[in-house]
Amino acid sequence: MLLFIEGYPYNLNDTVRDGLTVREILKDIVSVPEKEDQYAFGYVGYCYSRSAEDVVFFLPKVVLTGEQNEDSGDDTIFGASPQDIIDFDSQTVRSRFTEEGYKDYKEFLSTLSIWIYRTISVYKQTHNDNILESKEYQEESRGKRQKYNTLLDVIIALQDFNKENQDYFTFIVKNVHSGYNRINWNKTVSSSPVFIQNGVPVYMQPVNRKREVNFDEELLIIYFSILNYVREIHGFSFTINIQYDLISPNKLRAVYIERNLGCRRLRQIKYKYFSDKALRIWDLCYAFFDREYKIAMNRHSEDFLLSRDFEHIFEIMIDTLVGGDDKQQLPKELIEQRDGKLVDHMFIGQGLIEQSDLPAELTYYIGDSKYYKRSKDDKVLLGDKSIYKQYTYAKNVIQWNMNLFLDDSKDQKGQPQLRDPLTEGYNPIPNFFISARIPDKRIGGDKFLSFDDQELKTQREGVQLNRQFENRLFDRDTLLLCHYDVNFLYIVSLYGRNNKGAQTAWREYVRKEFGRKIQETLNRLYTFRILQPRQGMDCHQFIQDNFQWLNGKLYRPQTDRNYLILALMKDDKSGIWESLNVTLTTIKNETGKEEEMLTSLKNHFYISDPFELKENFHIDPIDQMGTLDAQPKSEVKNILTGLVRNSDNDFDNFRSHRSKTYTMEKLPQSINMMDIEYFLPMVGGCIDGYYKVEKVYIGTKGNQPCLRLNLSTYIPLGERIVHIYRTLMQPGELISYNKMVELYQQT
Repeated sequence: MLLFIEGYPYNLNDTVRDGLTVREILKDIVSVPEKEDQYAFGYVGYCYSRSAEDVVFFLPKVVLTGEQNEDSGDDTIFGASPQDIIDFDSQTVRSRFTEEGYKDYKEFLSTLSIWIYRTISVYKQTHNDNILESKEYQEESRGKRQKYNTLLDVIIALQDFNKENQDYFTFIVKNVHSGYNRINWNKTVSSSPVFIQNGVPVYMQPVNRKREVNFDEELLIIYFSILNYVREIHGFSFTINIQYDLISPNKLRAVYIERNLGCRRLRQIKYKYFSDKALRIWDLCYAFFDREYKIAMNRHSEDFLLSRDFEHIFEIMIDTLVGGDDKQQLPKELIEQRDGKLVDHMFIGQGLIEQSDLPAELTYYIGDSKYYKRSKDDKVLLGDKSIYKQYTYAKNVIQWNMNLFLDDSKDQKGQPQLRDPLTEGYNPIPNFFISARIPDKRIGGDKFLSFDDQELKTQREGVQLNRQFENRLFDRDTLLLCHYDVNFLYIVSLYGRNNKGAQTAWREYVRKEFGRKIQETLNRLYTFRILQPRQGMDCHQFIQDNFQWLNGKLYRPQTDRNYLILALMKDDKSGIWESLNVTLTTIKNETGKEEEMLTSLKNHFYISDPFELKENFHIDPIDQMGTLDAQPKSEVKNILTGLVRNSDNDFDNFRSHRSKTYTMEKLPQSINMMDIEYFLPMVGGCIDGYYKVEKVYIGTKGNQPCLRLNLSTYIPLGERIVHIYRTLMQPGELISYNKMVELYQQT
């Protein structure tokens, strides 16, 4: 087995094995530049090198976990450079490890290589695009023709059958040996000398049954000899528990492969087998010999399955395992956005505030997969372009959702409503990056190089925040972007198994984890409280009157809910705000206003103790609960009536609608002068329009207090002049707009 790493710059003229250079090993299977001494191959997958007579794997670049050579600073894998481990069986590589460590790493590389191949094979079943290069091949079979794309397909099938059928092998061996060395008593009694010992006859020369040729045993010897050959020659990991004298790897290659004895002998015993499993073993053995023989004879020698864009395959893997079929069920405009952006991963799941399965209470999850090599500190470094593109995804989704609910003609079925009309708050959208990692041996512990570690891990310092205002979680421009790692080894094995049940189970787990981990981040940033309206208070109007003060801090999960969620910025004890470039001054100013806000809110709302977002959302019932619904409004009386006599000095100004002031000689009784916003002059007892009042104040006239008004805009009621003095209205009253209009239209 020869190993290369995607994207690593190899020295093409370096010797690898048996005098063969990198260039010579790869020249017949991939494009190798003739005039360059160093080259980075962009492939991931499998091929067979005729020159090296061995399988070759191109492994993904994520196997470079950030470890670097202390002297050169070059990337390393297991402390060795990718150049050094091309031939992992070399003495140079062996000398770097303990015997146990060498076996563990070799088994890991063998297993990883197979899973990478299986991943590409599964992808190929549903995607016939130009990123793949392959050579298909079909072997002969006793029954139904089995299709093997490559020699590696045969090796994997051999390996799988061995793992799954240990009980069958034990059963066959017991049956084969059950007739060995059994005594033929008829012949023994008639021909063997006997003497009596303690009253019991003892035969000195028992006659044993003759051993018959057993074809099951022969087939098993061939099968396990092939497994041993693959293990010794190609470096794959196989467990062989059957104690047979096996055909040596050298003999198997020289006689059974190169002289084609393997295929010939299998054809001779072909019709000796009738059970399904025996026939399967025969098929596997024949496929192996036939494939190896034709490669050795340079016939059908192209044996490969390679991807030129494994990043795309990784994206498909994540989309399949995380999103499932959900993306196909979403409106096309959400995925293929109007500005040309294509969303990688998207699904509808439980919201971050309330965990409910009701369609209207769900939210959109938007993700982007990143197939990047790890940095020295085991991080994936994201560029500004990727970050702001992800923000744009979310903004486009919010706008699409707003348009959907603003246009009653559109079908809203199954779509969550992100905007709360009462508070104008927005349901936070979980927005995330997901990148591949291999558990670092420095911190991986028991999970180092584990294919079973399914945990979703938070990337260190993997939180980004986009905002227009501080301390407004429920604002449409407040977008939290979190970054998570998945175990690459687990992902490729889960996708490569193509087990729908296992994939569904992990999908359910990882979706819950996305929600839970983003909740944990929000709990570090904000303090959450539940507000429930007090009885007898117009809470709806209070929110309207204090909109600017409360905007972005309140959110009503649904229009039929009688409570609000209050989110206020936390003190930066953990340093997370600072990591998001929020200054300490801002944090101090915002948190310093908290008590004032809570005190004001207590007049209209019952306020809960602070709580953290989590799966179980609970609201304590309260007696004498009020409502968040809009209350019937009493008429606003803000128009002051006054008389302008024919003899008054300002009569002409009022008649021509040019007056700027008005003096009421007697202070009006039983009215609140602070309510005066407009003035209705009865000019000669008649009305045709009114003025906007800019200023109201107390003055003096003739040493007596009086009311003075500064007037601005004149607003006509109509073309008629209507008399109302004494008959319908007295000066010094406060009336409503509706009353004024009624008086004007009645006469």
